[in-house]
Amino acid sequence: MSDRITKVFEHEDFAIWHVPQANGYVYEAAGIAVDNDSYADCPFESTYDDALNAACELYDVEVGSLSTPLPVVYSNALFKVYQTPAGEYIHVACDDAAGTPTDQSVQAYPGEVYKRKEDAVIAAFEQDLAARRP
Repeated sequence: MSDRITKVFEHEDFAIWHVPQANGYVYEAAGIAVDNDSYADCPFESTYDDALNAACELYDVEVGSLSTPLPVVYSNALFKVYQTPAGEYIHVACDDAAGTPTDQSVQAYPGEVYKRKEDAVIAAFEQDLAARRP
């Protein structure tokens, strides 16, 4: 299991980060990066829902107006694979400016939808390799 801190939700006012080594979530104002050295200074919650509710209260954002980010089922330095609400899978390059797909934006993402997680991972690697070929 990776001990890499990852951003799991981003809003115009705040972001929520998963901290595996602390087994929980932290939230911080938008634009502030959280890493291994700074997460201890951030507000901490044990669950994603608690972090979302606390951040929404602090930044005066209506929880019901937010969309839910798709769960990451595979991640590396090149891409992430997300599971859609329909139980299918999509992949997004880490350098893609499109951001994190949500339950409300998944239909807008370009590319194929895969029935199996493994197929999405293989397709993402193949796409990355094709982009690197001269």
